[in-house]
Amino acid sequence: MLDYEYWGLGSFSAKTNMALEELMLKKAIKGVAPFRFWDFSKDSVVLGYAQATDAVKKTDNSFDVVRRITGGSHVQTGKNILAYTFAVPRDGSFGSFEDLRAYFADIVAKGLVGLGIENIVVDNKASTIMVDNKIVASHAIIWGIESALLHGLILIDPYDVDKVSERVNLAQRKIGSSVYKEYTALKNLPAVSRLLSSVAPNLDDQSRSDFLKGTVANSIMKNLTNKFEKKQITDSTISEAFDIVNNKHKKSSWIENRKPPFTEDEIEKIPGEELNGNLKKNLGYCLFMQVKNKDFKKMAQSTE
Repeated sequence: MLDYEYWGLGSFSAKTNMALEELMLKKAIKGVAPFRFWDFSKDSVVLGYAQATDAVKKTDNSFDVVRRITGGSHVQTGKNILAYTFAVPRDGSFGSFEDLRAYFADIVAKGLVGLGIENIVVDNKASTIMVDNKIVASHAIIWGIESALLHGLILIDPYDVDKVSERVNLAQRKIGSSVYKEYTALKNLPAVSRLLSSVAPNLDDQSRSDFLKGTVANSIMKNLTNKFEKKQITDSTISEAFDIVNNKHKKSSWIENRKPPFTEDEIEKIPGEELNGNLKKNLGYCLFMQVKNKDFKKMAQSTE
């Protein structure tokens, strides 16, 4: 049985969030299983571990750009999402990263079902959780030598897709004789605020969004465990998070060039990536990277 440690529900800068993820991975080596829920205090583009920066179309003060420790490609994050992280020791509780992914994806899905959201389906091959064949949550894994971590995001409020498309590359696919766009697929995503339209309808938009984040987090926790130790993320915690990785999440060498990369002494596998391979260019939006064409067609069909 895992020794869970709850780090709370908090809002932090993108760089702080990325550093905290590494701290959780390190803490899990000692035998605890830290988990947390979080969002971003400012709009942020998060690059995949092995992704080049060509996906970022422009930079300005309206959003931050960071690089995460898991694979895949870019996502935009901000106050409209609720992120979740589960870190565990490699103590035999999970035989493979596939086992880890399936276990925690099921926990998150059950949390959404517990709120009355219907037609939830977990797709472990695409690392997604779907509602009516459209993605409501997605996650990624880092499988270390002594610990492992899964983190992901749940769409609480709809994206401003025009703003997203100004900032990052949104790809398109030719399937048969038709072209299907990630722009449209993002517009079609089922946000929790719409799926639970009868919950707290009288609150202003941001208050309602924050209320829904707490509601979703609590529902997921009920399906995870009723026994955990609480840990508060303090300024000291954040300082420790940056210190253990030599402030790399603040440095352009990491954000732009992924230096230093992980070594085989630290990490066994980042699914889909090489630890020190060439950075990948021309990638589409992360939520759809592993989605098969037949499913992407449904996600990207225009409703207008």
